[in-house]
Amino acid sequence: MTDEKRVKKMLQEWAEYGQLQQVRKMKKQGKKAAAVRRRDWLPDDDEDWDDAASPAVERVVPVGEQERRKQMWDLAARRLEADAAVSPLAVDAQESSLPEGLVIEVSTGLARVEVGGRVLLCTLRGSLTASDAGFTNAVAVGDRVRVSLSGPGQGVIESIERRRSALARPDVSLTARQQVLVANADQLLAVASWAEPAFWPELVDRYLIAAQRYGLKPIICLNKVDLAPDLDECRQTLRPYRDLGYRLIYASTLTGLGVAELKGALAGHETVLAGLSGVGKSSLLKAIQPSLALRIAAVSGRKHEGRHTTTQATLIHLDDGIVVDTPGIREFGVAGLARSELGAYYPDLLAAGPCRFPDCTHQHEPDCAVRLGVEQGRISAMRFDSYTKIRATLRA
Repeated sequence: MTDEKRVKKMLQEWAEYGQLQQVRKMKKQGKKAAAVRRRDWLPDDDEDWDDAASPAVERVVPVGEQERRKQMWDLAARRLEADAAVSPLAVDAQESSLPEGLVIEVSTGLARVEVGGRVLLCTLRGSLTASDAGFTNAVAVGDRVRVSLSGPGQGVIESIERRRSALARPDVSLTARQQVLVANADQLLAVASWAEPAFWPELVDRYLIAAQRYGLKPIICLNKVDLAPDLDECRQTLRPYRDLGYRLIYASTLTGLGVAELKGALAGHETVLAGLSGVGKSSLLKAIQPSLALRIAAVSGRKHEGRHTTTQATLIHLDDGIVVDTPGIREFGVAGLARSELGAYYPDLLAAGPCRFPDCTHQHEPDCAVRLGVEQGRISAMRFDSYTKIRATLRA
């Protein structure tokens, strides 16, 4: 085996196992390993006699062989150091020169990334980890990333840009940690329907809590208002949210009501689209921009619930703005929230006045100002019922 081949072999093995540090250490020490003296100078295996992991024995070598080996060590170390200097993992400055991409969809170990008008199927560099941040996934839809090309239509995510925001939910298998669903959004559109499926205030409140916790501007859209006896009944039901200052949009894709207003609300923003399956999220998007190719959820006749058409967060480009359609999930907002913290997200309950006990749970204590406010009609019974149900799901 020639010297050049041996050097190449050493480089390949060290690159695979990350042994640059070991090379430097051996160079610095320059020590021989204690070993049993051999009677011959021939190696047991002529393919790995110069492997750093080979058994430590003292070999009888020809004149000049030690100097030649030292030169090989030096050459290998210099090449590895040169490779590390230009590696995007070794020098952060190099990453800024890589093309920036936008993550539009994430699956296990893979992500679809828009880069320069085309979509690449990307893997993640092994050094990227989410464990330090307390999340179960390193990359999420909406992330801005730096990508290197690895083949036709393929790439590697080398780094993730700093996020402006991150919307998370409990991981389905690791409840102590969270899964980032959407990164870098600036507002959240909570979509509910008047019927099929019926309006669910508890879920709307969870979305509002999520928006407040993660720094997103909340908007409530009540869809399918054409199924209500009249629009005034819809307005009366959502009046507690209007009184709290939330923006409300009443919509119907059948009549076209609210479509233009909704389009204006989404323009120029990166919006999380949240709502139970079947409330008409995809139908609303198609009404705003008919050219979108989206699946429309069918509604079960037995329970009037939507069948899932969105199984994971997906980024969708509008003519003006971006929306991220999320699965119809119920765990938004309250992951990691304690019961004692829930009241801060119900300012209408706090406005009832001081209760007899500072740590009143508003459930059974005497002289509770909140329950009194509900009885007197000053506090929405719908909101209080939602508060009670959410509180029951939280840790003490």
